[in-house]
Amino acid sequence: MPIDDTDRALFNHVWALGAKAVKENRISALNDVAIETPTLEQYQDAFGQRMTDMIKVVQLGISQLRGNGQIVEVGVTSLPLSPRRTASL
Repeated sequence: MPIDDTDRALFNHVWALGAKAVKENRISALNDVAIETPTLEQYQDAFGQRMTDMIKVVQLGISQLRGNGQIVEVGVTSLPLSPRRTASL
C-alpha cells in the first residue's frame, strides 16, 4: 500500500505527541531518537535498537491521542473521532 500525504501527516502528528511525552516525562532512554522527527520512510527503514526506540515514541504518541480522546479503537485500527461522535459522547 503506497504512502500518501495523509499517512505522513498522521505519522508526524503521532511522532510530535510522542516526542513531547519523552521530553515532558524525561524519558532519557528515548531522548536521542526523539530529538529529531524522522520521515515516515525513515521510520519504516529503521532497524535494531533504533527501530525499537522509534516504536516506543510512536506508542507514546498514540497513548497521548487516546488520553486526549482523539481516537477510538475499532478492531485493529484506530480512527479519529468525528465531530458528530464527539458531540454524542
